Amino acid sequence: MSYSQAAQFEQHVNNQLSKSLGAIPVLLPILRRLRVAQTINDHCSGGQEVSHGTAVEILTLNRLMAPKPLYKVKAWMAETVLEDTLEVSTEQMHDTRIGRTLDDLYPHLDAIWQDIAVQAVLAYDIDLRFIHYDITSVYFEGEYTESEKIGYGYSRDHRPDAKQVNLGVNVTSETGIPLGYRVLAGRTADRTTPLENLKALRALLDRPELAERQRNFLLVSDRAMLDREVIAAYAGKQIRWLGPLNADGSLRGIMDSVSDEELEDHPLAYRPTNQPKDEPLRYHGVLRSATIEYERETVPVQVLVVKSRTKLKLDRDRRQTYLDRLTGRLEEIQGLLNTRRYKRRDYTWAQIEKARRGNPAKILVDVELSGEDANLKLTFQLNQEKLARAEAMDGRYLLGTNDFGLSALEMLTRFKKQEVVERRIKVVKGPVCIRPMFLHKQERIEGLVFVAMLALLVYTILEMLCRKAGQWITARHVLEKFEMLGAVYLQFGDGSVLKLPSALNAFQGQLIELLRFPDPAVYLRPLEAES
Repeated sequence: MSYSQAAQFEQHVNNQLSKSLGAIPVLLPILRRLRVAQTINDHCSGGQEVSHGTAVEILTLNRLMAPKPLYKVKAWMAETVLEDTLEVSTEQMHDTRIGRTLDDLYPHLDAIWQDIAVQAVLAYDIDLRFIHYDITSVYFEGEYTESEKIGYGYSRDHRPDAKQVNLGVNVTSETGIPLGYRVLAGRTADRTTPLENLKALRALLDRPELAERQRNFLLVSDRAMLDREVIAAYAGKQIRWLGPLNADGSLRGIMDSVSDEELEDHPLAYRPTNQPKDEPLRYHGVLRSATIEYERETVPVQVLVVKSRTKLKLDRDRRQTYLDRLTGRLEEIQGLLNTRRYKRRDYTWAQIEKARRGNPAKILVDVELSGEDANLKLTFQLNQEKLARAEAMDGRYLLGTNDFGLSALEMLTRFKKQEVVERRIKVVKGPVCIRPMFLHKQERIEGLVFVAMLALLVYTILEMLCRKAGQWITARHVLEKFEMLGAVYLQFGDGSVLKLPSALNAFQGQLIELLRFPDPAVYLRPLEAES
């Protein structure tokens, strides 16, 4: 276009408006391939003005692009092209509309999630051989008296003052795809959840659509989810499992029986991704056979006695920290002895017990308080025999499995991938921003958790697709790179509007081409309905 033509063109433009495309070009194709809107609408009809499926698409995009409290979603949407893309008026996405969607979703959440998860497995050829299970907590500010599940419990967010719910999550090993989740009461103990989790997981994996997939999966979890009852139950249900074991009873004897010399003779060729190749191996491990007993049932297991150089240093540093804390306080009490309240034996002993309470180093320090009131004497010393036994176990832990076909290296490698579920949980609490939550009704809370988990599913699939395309980048990086992508709306005197997407930068253009996603211009007009 010549300068004169451009000038003439501008003369006919009455108004110019900028709107955000953002990451819609790399997120909506995944939502559509997962058939999210159609699946939701198949399960719960009744969405007036805006279908429930379309409303969830909008909420999911918001979680991923610019997480807002639900009452601000309408304002966010007004800044985007979604009115054109989804043929939904911004005014229709008001608080009441969103609330009704979450309410109507609630009775169908399990069925909807299963259908979408199955579609994800089939559409993206997800590997189901190794599945990881973990629990996190989500806390709330305020009283929250309307929900039976919201309550006080062990807080992984270090907020014992706040009520919470717990969230149990299953993800695949290699790609971290969330296969399932459960909203649990805030007071729920980790050890009580594995069997219910297994029931829900089997309900998904036993779906006829997955009949040709790997069903003999290996379930990996942490120590808190692997007590004797769970291990016995897994054995009865023929579930393969792997995870850390408590070194108690006969298992303690097994760990004690392996010498440092034997461990040194069995290095494990596992390197964390951040370990330089020229550094010595950090892990050693020796296999042993053992049995787990529970209510007259004996379960054979394979145990790997692991010694980690990294854990060795952590154990020693941690013990020294606790020792310093305990002995420091005992020295303070010594200095205060026979003064004011420290004249009284009962008060002084109570202070000693307070210093010992919750301190793991207390078993290593022998304490004696002698004498009568006003004539007290406090002595304490490090128990060298107990210290030597503790030092001998530094850096050691037990991994167990009922799969005797796994080698020592396979056991360690598979367990180390447990971090994949921890990373995904961080996404839910970070980029997806499940907090803060301003909802009180249980139905709406669980509806929003569903949206957050759906956002996590899209997030992980995007990351997987990038890596399959040879781009080793995080989904968060992609979202940031697309954040400023926009569109210009030119309104002419005759009432017509010309909609133009911003020019793609090199990164955006290359990624859309590699992922074989449509040109962003398609999102400036109504998309065809899902088939």
